[in-house]
Amino acid sequence: MERHLLLLAVSATFGVVAHSALSVTLLIVIASFLCFLHYSLGLSVKVVGIHLVMMVIFLGAASFSKHQNQTIYQGNESRFTITFTDQPNIDGHSLKGFIISEHGERLMLRYKMGSEQEKEKLGRILRIGLSCPAEGSLVVPDKQRNENGFDYQSYLKRKSTHWILKADSISFQACNVGGNSLVHSIRNLRMKGIAYIGENFPKESSGFVTALVFGDQTYIVEDDLTNYQRLGLVHLLAISGLHVSFLTGMLFYLGIRVGITRERMIIVLLIFLPVYMVLSGGSPSVVRSCLMAMLFFLLLLFKERVSAGSTIGLVYIALLFFRPNILYDIGFQLSFAVTFSIIISSSIFLRYPQKTLQVFIISIICQLAALPILLFHFYEASFLGVFLNVVYVPLYSIILLPFSLIALSCHVLSPSLGEPLIVILNFIFILCNKVASAASNVPLASIVFGKPHFFMLTLLVVSLLGLFLKWEESFKKSKWWCGMLIAVLFFQYHAQKLSPFGEVQIIDVGQGDSILIILPFNCGNYLIDTGGQITFPIEPWAESRKKFNTADNIVIPLLKSKGIHRLDKLILTHADADHAGSAKELIEHFKVEEIVIGGGSEEHYSDMDFVSIARDKNVQMSVIKRGDRWVADGAPFIVLNPHGKEENTNDSSIVLYTQLGGLSWLLTGDLEEEGERELLNAFPRLRADVLKVGHHGSKTSTSEPFLLQLQPKAALISAGKDNRYGHPHEDVLANLETNRIRVFRTDEDGSIIYKYYKRKGTFRKTIP
Repeated sequence: MERHLLLLAVSATFGVVAHSALSVTLLIVIASFLCFLHYSLGLSVKVVGIHLVMMVIFLGAASFSKHQNQTIYQGNESRFTITFTDQPNIDGHSLKGFIISEHGERLMLRYKMGSEQEKEKLGRILRIGLSCPAEGSLVVPDKQRNENGFDYQSYLKRKSTHWILKADSISFQACNVGGNSLVHSIRNLRMKGIAYIGENFPKESSGFVTALVFGDQTYIVEDDLTNYQRLGLVHLLAISGLHVSFLTGMLFYLGIRVGITRERMIIVLLIFLPVYMVLSGGSPSVVRSCLMAMLFFLLLLFKERVSAGSTIGLVYIALLFFRPNILYDIGFQLSFAVTFSIIISSSIFLRYPQKTLQVFIISIICQLAALPILLFHFYEASFLGVFLNVVYVPLYSIILLPFSLIALSCHVLSPSLGEPLIVILNFIFILCNKVASAASNVPLASIVFGKPHFFMLTLLVVSLLGLFLKWEESFKKSKWWCGMLIAVLFFQYHAQKLSPFGEVQIIDVGQGDSILIILPFNCGNYLIDTGGQITFPIEPWAESRKKFNTADNIVIPLLKSKGIHRLDKLILTHADADHAGSAKELIEHFKVEEIVIGGGSEEHYSDMDFVSIARDKNVQMSVIKRGDRWVADGAPFIVLNPHGKEENTNDSSIVLYTQLGGLSWLLTGDLEEEGERELLNAFPRLRADVLKVGHHGSKTSTSEPFLLQLQPKAALISAGKDNRYGHPHEDVLANLETNRIRVFRTDEDGSIIYKYYKRKGTFRKTIP
């Protein structure tokens, strides 16, 4: 029964995937799976037919879900009546969150508050069920703008959300509260609980307590959350089976102790679990844990017993049938993969009598089960986390989770009684976070493998399944599969070194510049500029808890997805924030062999925060000027600028000429017309097939004489979508069009990628 349910769950998965990603490769995989069922497992043709029917049923469920997931809006509407149905997030001067319109359609609300008084007022009146008139515009969410980047549009669509409502005004004085349903009451209780923790717990621990009690990681300090993610410990901060087991066990024990019968306590728990599901945020891990517990107690009530494997199979199939899009939720994938691996591998760790060794084996199993998912989504894995989980899992489950609940309960009942407990709890969290911070800085604490190709991902999954199945018999029999797993990971780690393809990528960093050059066979990884945010003075009340950072949010994930472990050269064309503003974060996260800056502009970098970090890490700092050059993998890199100490910082930009993939390239930084004229005078025979347009397509660059001499075939413009400067300027675009130059621009096309093999290559856009 258990085996059949788990195999049916696999068939159901294929059915859902086939709806959104039907391809020849997927059909081959499905055919291979059906052959495996018939020839390897010995299932009859009739049973194999049932699996095929299962796939068709779930293909139909996914199709029906997509049919239901439609918008009624055209995009030109401006007046709405919005109802808050989920907890809104107030961060700095921004109010964000899912709302329901008067037509019952879900929208993502974004509203910028105008004053501190308005922010305080909203904090007092906002509640679930509040309906308010609003005016604004509907905006289509962004698609994936960089290779392997986050696709916000798909993410929202899978949550039945097609539009972002950018509200210009919300008439909060005209708001009213609708019917106070049970779900709304529970969600409002959750809001009050989160607010209470924020007001009464110290900053170091309030975010962690909120995550453990209410399943919301939003309020954890960003550096601490990053450390936990890198070390593979972030699962401890998500409500899962650990929390549900603890709470149900505690309630069941207390109920029995006060004289309530087992049957009545089971009924109490069956009522409590759906309430807790809503109270803790309803994440996929919470839903899975609560549904499994409810199914277990329901069967126990009727004196029926079902194995844990059958339970997880039934819950998985039910969730996938009613919510097919949940398959693409990372939390759903990790929760089921890890729980499933623990259940089927119970015979492995139970054969070891020592409890510490059992925890260590469970940690290994969990890390291995999560490995394909982590590499596919995050491109790296932490093997140090295997050892840290041995300490942190008992620490969180035995001490911090119960202590958080007790401290919160005591403080609600009697603040004077709860204060000492909060102080102790805060000290423990600070200690844990310091250890995590130190561990995350250990070399190889987190290892970057890059995003695996489908073939490599398949080999990884097959080797893990083989390892688990043979390990269940004996560890000696699993050695061959263990060797295969190591070989797959070794090959994936070194995949870039074995690649004969080169690449030039104009990264979409918004209003800024960042160009990645990858030479074949790992002969050189160059990053020209880092992008960065131009910041303006802002009042303290309007500052966000989590600030957007170009390096952390765009450049570093891209580099990791490409399997890049080091940067041979970090070339900063000039010191403007939109070109060099994220250098600090890149140097902290990556091994950088050399930082290159332009001659004559050294003093512009002296006060920048990355310089001291580079010095501490012994990163070589080089100054280049006109006439300097180097050759890598047969490709020349020639410095054409700077040649002196220019008054205009844009004209002091490093200008590079190179030949890659059969094309000549001129990369100009923020060079403007005066710099272009000087360049033409110095190099009257200069030609380039590809021009990286200077200064984001500003009117002050890319002059007609410059284009006439260079005679480029393609022009690349790096500019932010809907930027405030109006880049690229219409005159520049007209000049390019007049000269019949093909234009690629990041504001419309996303990142622009030229991939080549020897002397041939092709351009492609991330946004088709």
